[in-house]
Amino acid sequence: MIKRVILHIDLAFAYLSKFIKTRLEYKADLLLGLFTGVLFQLVTLIFIDVLFAKQALTIGGWTKWHVLFIYGFSIFPLNLFFAFFPNLYNVGSKYIIEGNLDRILLRPLNSLFQVLMEEVDIESLIGLIVGAGIVFYASAQLSLEWTLGRVLIFAIMAFCGMLIYGGVFTTVASFSFWWPDRIGLMAPLFNMIAFGKYPVTIYNRLLQCILMWVIPFAFVAFFPATYFLGFDEFRPFVLLIPVIAAVTMAVGISMWNLGIRHYESTGS
Repeated sequence: MIKRVILHIDLAFAYLSKFIKTRLEYKADLLLGLFTGVLFQLVTLIFIDVLFAKQALTIGGWTKWHVLFIYGFSIFPLNLFFAFFPNLYNVGSKYIIEGNLDRILLRPLNSLFQVLMEEVDIESLIGLIVGAGIVFYASAQLSLEWTLGRVLIFAIMAFCGMLIYGGVFTTVASFSFWWPDRIGLMAPLFNMIAFGKYPVTIYNRLLQCILMWVIPFAFVAFFPATYFLGFDEFRPFVLLIPVIAAVTMAVGISMWNLGIRHYESTGS
């Protein structure tokens, strides 16, 4: 078991090394991708600034700097997810409908690991720099202090957020084993990510319930951010973040394994 884990870790580094070398071969394309990612974040920041300029000083009790901090935090788990889980979007079309999963299953390696490692978006990691800038700028406005311990907790929560996204989208991608579809539920679910980038309490009760207990995107950015912002009333939810991450990812992996057992080759 330990040898198998070490083998997959070594292969993961080999895959990442290959992707970095490949992207560096096309520097103009890489720079364009980085510019586009940064531009998207700037547009969102302008939207937040305009929103608070048109409204009162607070929205649902949240100030501009609170919202900016939550948004800045959301960039970390989201960009980690975009970096290491983008191939989930192709499961239904590329792997099941087109039959490329047959090639994956012939290898003595974990099938989900192979699917994830066949497409890594290195450019997304640059977004972490933008996220850090937004978080520290908002922190300065809110007079938040940072220690090594708080930075470590920040990193752990961001990693848990990535796992929540990964678990949710692995589960949805696994539905393609029973209902093959080139897009399916992936696109509308991607759109729901936006709701988790802002204070969940500004939404109605039904949407809050969905974002907390059905599609737990509230545990990706909102609840982690409240820990650093000092909103103690949300502390019970903050403590649940690692549990939600573990359960969500476990469900995703279980659904994937169940789907693999259900999978039938497309044939020749």
